Amino acid sequence: MRGISAPRVSVCIPMYNNRATIACCLRSILDQDGVEFEIVVVDDDSSDDCAAIAATMLRPGDRLIRNESRLGLNQNHNKCMELARGDCIQFVHGDDWLLPGALRTLAPCFDDPTVGMAFAPRRVINEKNVRWWWRLAPNPHTYFLKLQKYNRGPSLVTQMTLCWGWSIARGGAYNWIGEPTCAMFRRRLALDAGGFRDDIYQLVDLDFWHRLMLRSAVCFVPKELSVHTHTAATESIRNVKTWRHWLDYLRVLTWLIVDPASPTIIRILARVWWLPTMAYTALRIVVFGPQRRLRLKTLVQAPVQEFAHARRLRDGLIREPT
Repeated sequence: MRGISAPRVSVCIPMYNNRATIACCLRSILDQDGVEFEIVVVDDDSSDDCAAIAATMLRPGDRLIRNESRLGLNQNHNKCMELARGDCIQFVHGDDWLLPGALRTLAPCFDDPTVGMAFAPRRVINEKNVRWWWRLAPNPHTYFLKLQKYNRGPSLVTQMTLCWGWSIARGGAYNWIGEPTCAMFRRRLALDAGGFRDDIYQLVDLDFWHRLMLRSAVCFVPKELSVHTHTAATESIRNVKTWRHWLDYLRVLTWLIVDPASPTIIRILARVWWLPTMAYTALRIVVFGPQRRLRLKTLVQAPVQEFAHARRLRDGLIREPT
């Protein structure tokens, strides 16, 4: 570390009740070499002793912050970004870890000032109690056509939006980048683009990747650099079981339509998919519930309410680059 000067990378851990895995997570980060980095752990008012474990492992200059009350997963990610001092951010969830050389492999991508995001495949570990359909998902980057080391971000978003309906029909393979541990990105770009939204649940990282990619070039490294653990106790799987994310699909598409960075082709594709996605959502409500009457009433109002909501968010979230 260079005294009080900013490190190249801030490795951010939004932690919550990760007692069983945080030591492995931190060891994988502390073993990284070839690039200056800090570790920022933000504990979201955990009820176990994961914060105490983390405190014994951090180096001088690393930081552990404990929230006095729970912020929730999305806002805890945003707090990590606000506290970070590095030019680039690498998230590592408390039950994930980095493979050797991950930081020194991704960091040089940002020597190019046009690059705002870099990502790589991840290795997936499925615990025994994970449902069978979670085990079938391949590395999501394989859905991209002609993925190169250097890619125009809007081109990648166009491909994802073009195949939106096919992705949903396959069971929701819509996030072709992967979980936050898969990617490194510029901190300033992320803050200017508004960070993580707190009104999107299962697709929050997809929405975040969209906004970064629409504003920058994207590097891809064809090498596994991280490990992601699928467990039945994660918030993502709880969202799927309860279908808390039932409006996520429409909100992601609506944002692509109103985002000032979206080129015309993406706005057109998002509009094409909007009504079929609304119909798909209605069918899911009727067949599976819950709260059929309330959700159908909300869905009828969605063409007006969701666009008004998205425009308000756009005006409040998106900042001019500094």
